[in-house]
Amino acid sequence: MNGETRQLLARWHALEAGDGLRRAVFTARVLWFVGLGLAMFVALAVAYRLHPAVVAAGAAVMGWTIAERNALRTRVTQWPVFKHYVDWNRVNQDLADATNGR
Repeated sequence: MNGETRQLLARWHALEAGDGLRRAVFTARVLWFVGLGLAMFVALAVAYRLHPAVVAAGAAVMGWTIAERNALRTRVTQWPVFKHYVDWNRVNQDLADATNGR
């Protein structure tokens, strides 16, 4: 099993059995506050006529932060439906095989 597949299965397992869902909600909340702070920074940078590169860098980071938050929120809201379609026995078996070196 390649690394990407193992990482995805481990993420699914954490969402189902661990605290992955709670961490995703917490991270989305933190990213919302970071995005708000960056939005205020960009607004102040424009108001104080800072160098355009500073404004562009702040806006780019703000955009990335907002996109990540939205992606996390989408995953969290879709997870209750999505988890019903995953073959959990196979996921657990594949993760066990990957851990044992097969």
